Amino acid sequence: MNKRKNTRSQAWPDTKATIKVAEAYGGSSRSHIKITGNVQNLGSNGFFIETDDIVPIPARADILIDFDPESKSSGLTIPATGETVHLSKGGIGIRFITIDLNKLQKCIIAKMNKLEEDAKYKLTGV
Repeated sequence: MNKRKNTRSQAWPDTKATIKVAEAYGGSSRSHIKITGNVQNLGSNGFFIETDDIVPIPARADILIDFDPESKSSGLTIPATGETVHLSKGGIGIRFITIDLNKLQKCIIAKMNKLEEDAKYKLTGV
């Protein structure tokens, strides 16, 4: 049964996210877990990152989503903060606490435009 209130869409296969989460038992000098994985799906309220790593639930996460890791374009990355809300064998569900939805929309449009340009280049060879 799907408990999600908001729709998420499948992300492009090369979309990556890096999350940094404080360890549950880090003591006074908290250490952090840093995980990078593929974004499986994404919506305005959260996303699912594919990983076998284990993180505390709930925990605050610093997030960087990169829609095109090979290009190194800052126009295709977006920072956010979130909270880990679900842990499964396949990955981690994260709910956004803060994200600039206008920037998210611009990143998605930039990715679509880049894919369109790449397709034109492949067709014409120019």
